[in-house]
Amino acid sequence: MARSPGYAQPGDADVPAEFPLPAPAVARERRRELLRRWWRSQGHQRNLRYWLLFRGLPVLVALAVLYVVTGFVVGWRDAYDVSLGIESPAATSAPVLAWFLSVAGWLVMPGVAGAVAGYVVSDSIGSRRSRSLNESFPQISKDDLREILRELDDE
Repeated sequence: MARSPGYAQPGDADVPAEFPLPAPAVARERRRELLRRWWRSQGHQRNLRYWLLFRGLPVLVALAVLYVVTGFVVGWRDAYDVSLGIESPAATSAPVLAWFLSVAGWLVMPGVAGAVAGYVVSDSIGSRRSRSLNESFPQISKDDLREILRELDDE
């Protein structure tokens, strides 16, 4: 039998019989616990990764589902043309579904792209701002300012 390093085993000569042994480690966590722990740890992601996982991905999945359903109903070529605004949604065999895809193509796709660009720019600006303005431009007291002006007058 393999021994765990650092743990006393029953029957060891140097361990008294009344010595409490630690509970054996659980070999595997349940999938539900793993998923819960993963989900809770995602809040520690940086801005862009968090947004993509929890805001962008659900929106893109909904858009993909709408595109696939519309593709099966009106045809793939028409769904593509409607989503890009090449063809009118009223000219398809299911105009209500095509209107939803058309609006999503005009609003959701540019919105997601703009949000990703905004997060990238704000993250880039935030990483450059490592020092506060007070550290960059320290406050000078009136006495120090008078001393500096006197030194300049003397020169």
